[in-house]
Amino acid sequence: MTIKFIDAVKNHKDLEHQNRAWEFLQASVHKEILDEFARIYRNQKVEPTLDGLPEPGIKLIKEFEGCKLKAYYDPLTNSLPITIGWGSTRRKDGTRFMIGNKITQEEADDLLYYQLRREFIPSLQKIPYWSEMNDRKRAALLSFAYNLGADFYGNPDFNTITRVLKNKEWDKVPKTLEMYRNPGSNVEAGLLRRRKAEGKLWVS
Repeated sequence: MTIKFIDAVKNHKDLEHQNRAWEFLQASVHKEILDEFARIYRNQKVEPTLDGLPEPGIKLIKEFEGCKLKAYYDPLTNSLPITIGWGSTRRKDGTRFMIGNKITQEEADDLLYYQLRREFIPSLQKIPYWSEMNDRKRAALLSFAYNLGADFYGNPDFNTITRVLKNKEWDKVPKTLEMYRNPGSNVEAGLLRRRKAEGKLWVS
């Protein structure tokens, strides 16, 4: 039998079993979700921060992704996934967005940075020689990963870029990136522009 949190709050009488239930709930919920709940409950404004993310990569992602503050269907399929902000499909708590949902610009930025830190940077850090790369090289790979998937390295569909990075053939990276542009599709031109921008960032 479920209970709505709002009903539990309204009926709270500081009874021992009620307090145990609240303590159980607090101990069971991830800290990031509790922090977000506290922010919303206190009506605090979101203050997005890069906090160690490679800034050139953020700029590139924003340039090519674009930002929409109202949820929309995937433009290629006119179906799922439902997307919002800078290409986000899920909230911080993992739930999917629904058509009709809206967010603020600050929330869109904060969600992008959160997802980059949680879902993308940890995967990219597994790439050989990541620690030796400067921010612009890391930024180029971050944009590439955000477009094509956080776990591209080692994926059979990305054998060439995996090999080039594994062998530290860094001079070959820009042209290798350009291979991943869906040749013959209606998005090829746009993807090629993005790959060239990532390549330019890599060598800068």
